[in-house]
Amino acid sequence: MKRFSGRIKISYLLTAGFVGLVAAPFLLLVFYNLHSFNGQANRQFLQDGNYILQSTERNIAEKLDSVETIACALAYNSNLSSFLSRGYSGVSGYEEYSQTILPILRSAADAASPPIQRLWVVAQNRTLPKGLHLLKQVSAARLDALGDFLEGHPGGGWYFSPENLERNSLESYLRQNFYYIHPIASPYGRQVGYVVAKVRSSTLFEEFLSSEDTQRAFFLLDEENRPYMSNVALEEGFVFPAETEASGGPRQALYLNTRASRLPLRLGLAFSPANRRDLLDRSFAAVLAVLAVSALFLFGFYYILRAVAAQLRAYARDMERIAASGFHGRLDVSRLYELGEIGVRFNDTLTEIHSLMQEKIRQETAYKDVQLQALMSQINPHFVYNTLDMFSAKLALNGEYEISDYISDFAGMLRYNTTAPGMFLSLGEEVEYAKSYVNLQRCRYGSSIVLRIHIPPPLLRVRVLRLLLQPVVENAFVHGFAGLAADARREVVVTARAVRGFLVLRVRDNGQGIPPERVDGMNRAFSRDAPVFQKGGRKGSIGLANINQRLRLFYGGQGRVFLRSVPGRHTSVFVAFKMQGGDQ
Repeated sequence: MKRFSGRIKISYLLTAGFVGLVAAPFLLLVFYNLHSFNGQANRQFLQDGNYILQSTERNIAEKLDSVETIACALAYNSNLSSFLSRGYSGVSGYEEYSQTILPILRSAADAASPPIQRLWVVAQNRTLPKGLHLLKQVSAARLDALGDFLEGHPGGGWYFSPENLERNSLESYLRQNFYYIHPIASPYGRQVGYVVAKVRSSTLFEEFLSSEDTQRAFFLLDEENRPYMSNVALEEGFVFPAETEASGGPRQALYLNTRASRLPLRLGLAFSPANRRDLLDRSFAAVLAVLAVSALFLFGFYYILRAVAAQLRAYARDMERIAASGFHGRLDVSRLYELGEIGVRFNDTLTEIHSLMQEKIRQETAYKDVQLQALMSQINPHFVYNTLDMFSAKLALNGEYEISDYISDFAGMLRYNTTAPGMFLSLGEEVEYAKSYVNLQRCRYGSSIVLRIHIPPPLLRVRVLRLLLQPVVENAFVHGFAGLAADARREVVVTARAVRGFLVLRVRDNGQGIPPERVDGMNRAFSRDAPVFQKGGRKGSIGLANINQRLRLFYGGQGRVFLRSVPGRHTSVFVAFKMQGGDQ
């Protein structure tokens, strides 16, 4: 599995991640919405259809309200109801009719057009003469067709009779009449007649039924949902569904209906399957457009990934070439997004590697030189030791004990330099070596030399570099005591202390001191590992520079030499370095 995954390109992995995390959920959401769009379309059609039916019903109700308002105003007119409740008597009755009642009737008739086609009053008072304008007796009103309705609805209402209606004939239906009948009561509460308003079907429903929208069909239905009329041709035996159908596939029509207020009719509306299919087709086209845009973005995403992966592969090849050549050369930096920053950082790292390699080579060369010098100094030294021991024994036999001791000290120093193993020894061994050197100096200066050692016993076990202390003591005799009288006091004090993990050795002499400007120059040179003395300087002064350089090499920059001096009084040389973990 790991071998297989290692062969897969990162551009493929990132593209698959993009598809899995972004594109696939988005497409699933799109297909889910497309799948559920049929139900959403049904709900949208239902909402639109109900709005159309409610708007039509309100429009019809407004027309009915105007008819009923005029009829009610006439029915509740006190002069008319009083006139109809009394007997008609000759001239006085005619005058009341012509001067009072007829203007009322004409005013109502004028206000009633439209939507009222005709308005008249049917009186039950049989004393009224026949042939009066807008006022008729029951016997002369030809209300036979309304008789059954009046018997069943004594309070009046809207009446319609479809007996002469021709099915599937819009012209026939628009010629039909609707009647509104309102009873007239006398001041004493007795019914004395009716106000009858005739309204043409075309006035109420022409706008509804004359729609030329072929995607929607409009119906007028009876109480049992059988169609009276529609704006489309109906098949024989067609029955409008009693309940609203809100489900079904895109090949089924949607039917809605509602009751017309105060009329014995229902309003019906049907959306054709073609209308719904057109809406679904537009939705599907939108989905295809979304898919096309998604594919375009996916292609762009993959193209960018390929460009990034190609640049990374180029970087990898160049890095392998640079590593194989020993880190020589530079990376060809690209400015593609943040990849250019990677190239710049890599080149900076190469520069740092070159610097570190040069420093390492320099350190290794210096270390090899030291090893070579040590090996050269060990070539057949034993004959020197044996010869010196022979001289010492001969002098002792002759009674030259002091000189014999000096030669023994010198032989011990030679052994220390050439036979002691390793680069590190204990501080106690370094102190003994320095004592041997001071004893040799007594051969020259006698008892004027004073050596004092102040080192705590635990610090004598600390591991230090070889030849660390003796060159500093030697420097005091070579430089510090130069120019003093032979019998002058020569004092050397060696101290050691531990400070925050560092061992600080101090060698103080009471010599002639060093000028301040020279002390500052030497300390600056020690701090930056530069040569302390130029060519032509005193040969003995090389010891401090050598110690400083060895401290930097073996303690990783955590060791150095520095001086303090008062001219004419004393000089102190400090050697400080980081102690190893086991020595602290």
